[in-house]
Amino acid sequence: MGKAVGMIETLGIATTIEATDMMLKTADVVVFQQNKTDPALVTTFITGDVSAVVAAIEAGKGVAERTGALIAYTVIPAADDQTLDRLIE
Repeated sequence: MGKAVGMIETLGIATTIEATDMMLKTADVVVFQQNKTDPALVTTFITGDVSAVVAAIEAGKGVAERTGALIAYTVIPAADDQTLDRLIE
C-alpha cells in the first residue's frame, strides 16, 4: 500500500491556484498532478500521509466552497502503488 492521495476539482483557474496554495501551506503534501478536465474545471492531485492529505483537502475545500467553485473532492487513504502509477503516466 502507498501513501494517501487526495483530489479536489474546482471551477476556475484563480480558485484552483488559491486552493492549491492553501493546501500546500496547511500540510506536508506534494502536488503531483493537475488536470484541466474542461475549459474551466481543474482537478488537483496531492499525496502524503493520510492526516496531512485530509487536512490539506479540507483546507482547499474551504477555499473552493467560499467562492462557490467546489465541484468534487475525495481522499484515498492508502492508494495502491498501481493507482499512483496510472495517475502519473
